[in-house]
Amino acid sequence: MMDGIFFYWFAWIGWAYSTFLMKASPQRTVYSASLLILLIAHGFVLDTGFVSINFTFLFLFLSCYLWIFRLPFKMVLYYVFCSFLIALSYNAMLLFSMYDPVWMVVQVKWLLACALFVLSLLLIKHPRFRPFVLAAGYCEGEAVYHVIIKKLTWSIELGSLNFLDVVSLSVALCFVFEGVQQFGHFLSAEAGKGKMIKRVSR
Repeated sequence: MMDGIFFYWFAWIGWAYSTFLMKASPQRTVYSASLLILLIAHGFVLDTGFVSINFTFLFLFLSCYLWIFRLPFKMVLYYVFCSFLIALSYNAMLLFSMYDPVWMVVQVKWLLACALFVLSLLLIKHPRFRPFVLAAGYCEGEAVYHVIIKKLTWSIELGSLNFLDVVSLSVALCFVFEGVQQFGHFLSAEAGKGKMIKRVSR
């Protein structure tokens, strides 16, 4: 499958939803503008000769940390710690797949996305914070991974389409999980209303 398809697909879906379906608010404007910048910025690269840094990577990393640092100090410490754990897990899985690929029965992209999404569920209870901390951890992990393997490659690219695919899949799983939870709560509430009506009618 072509690299970048999940990134472009989910980014455009997210932009269309936030632009046309969300209620008018400053939050909607921020989400729509951020997604549009992510899409446009991928066409620009900061090339230092040895390291190529995609502007989408820079924008994603900086915007996630700006959002985290708006929180109270204790929450900032905890979520920064969580992002480090996600980065550590990201590196561990990538290095394992590089040194012993025989054990990878599932495509690494899907394995990373699903495993780190599950880790984020265990670490981060509030669904609103989960995508930001998860994306920040991915960016940290990507930077550290390329520092580790710099002697094995001629050049370093931060923010490749393959990396953005993994981030997009994990973030999409966060929203799908939250949607399923909300739907479950709705069904429970409707079932509770039905029971109350039956009791009153008796």
